[in-house]
Amino acid sequence: MKTAGIIAEYNPFHNGHQYQMETVRHLTGADFVIVAMSGDFLQRGVPAIADKYTRTRMALLGGADLVLELPAVWATASAEYFAAGGVQLLGKTGVVDTLCYGCETPEKELMQAIVEVLSKNASDYQMLVSYDMKQGNPFPVARSHALCSLLPSFSSDAVSSFLASPNNILALEYEKAIARWNSINSVHDHDLSSMPVQRIGEGYHSTKTGVTYASATAIRNTLLAPSENDGNHNHSMRISTDGYDFGLSQMLPETSASLLATLAQQNLLLDMDAFSFALYTRLWALHDEGCADFADCGKDLSHRIVQHLEHFLSFSQFADLLKSKNTTYTRICRALLHILLNIRQDDYAALWQPDGIPYLRVLGFRRDSSVLLSAIKKEASVPLITKVADASSILHGIAYKRFLHDVACADLYRTTSSMQIQTELPNEYRQPIVLV
Repeated sequence: MKTAGIIAEYNPFHNGHQYQMETVRHLTGADFVIVAMSGDFLQRGVPAIADKYTRTRMALLGGADLVLELPAVWATASAEYFAAGGVQLLGKTGVVDTLCYGCETPEKELMQAIVEVLSKNASDYQMLVSYDMKQGNPFPVARSHALCSLLPSFSSDAVSSFLASPNNILALEYEKAIARWNSINSVHDHDLSSMPVQRIGEGYHSTKTGVTYASATAIRNTLLAPSENDGNHNHSMRISTDGYDFGLSQMLPETSASLLATLAQQNLLLDMDAFSFALYTRLWALHDEGCADFADCGKDLSHRIVQHLEHFLSFSQFADLLKSKNTTYTRICRALLHILLNIRQDDYAALWQPDGIPYLRVLGFRRDSSVLLSAIKKEASVPLITKVADASSILHGIAYKRFLHDVACADLYRTTSSMQIQTELPNEYRQPIVLV
């Protein structure tokens, strides 16, 4: 039985993801595809536009056989921890042979050279990055300068161009994590291999709409833009009953467009500013003690948060207000989200420890893939959770604590959605897994 793994957010599942799914099956000859998917909060420090169960359904209808939830600690982390969490989750299933990921430039030689520097020459790399940042350069620029210096056999243009893509950065971290997994893995009979898949269509940051392979950014912008007469940002007015207004039928698989249209009609599409009041309340409660211990924050940012809190208007406005030359907007968003979700820097100490990924949480699967679940139950190195109510009898200690944290994160998303529509939605204990 051949099984491929994909680490994804599907925010939302679009034509590019559909292409990747089909390409992965073709190139690997996989019998099954398992997706390690972020829950309700994502790697760039924002909530998902659609809840994790809707996005799971999109993935399954798009060709995935099983969707497992990547815990919030890793799903909202920087690229290194995000990749490590996803690789470990797939590795601990005991059945995944190949991790497949999309990247802009799948140049294996350059990628491996950068991975070697980051893995074996980390101290020199860190020293160069620190020096460059002290000269006033932001981290992405400092990273590029450091790697160009340490890779003289490659042109600076080639290295800089490669590093300019967020997908390429993730690709590097996947390769690092796979190498680490294979070096310490003593549980499974086979190592993980990797297979980069050339991305097609628009780049990650592109806002071009009405094209077949539009970026997720462009699709989200289309979905979340309020209509001209909508002062309350009611997104249901932007999409017709068939979900095909504004070129969505061209940019999304039909199943994704239909599911998103349903959420839009119910006013259940969320953006970061839906969590503004919750964030302000949290920051206000931490005013005296500060936020330095939270992941991605630190003393300097904590000080700026306290100093500028009186100017808070919304999540996005406050993140933009805190942005500085040395701290990117994404880093700010991630830090604020970690404060909101109570994710501390110490939580990352579990990286590569047995309790880093202490369970496999099933979000959904295809009925004709039940043999895959049976194989995982037999081969996995950690428990498989199919019912939330069963977790208390299956997990113990830190594993159960981590599970409850994910439940709490999901409840924040659910409650925010419920308040937006003034109707209570099912909590994690009443929400069944998705079956298609």
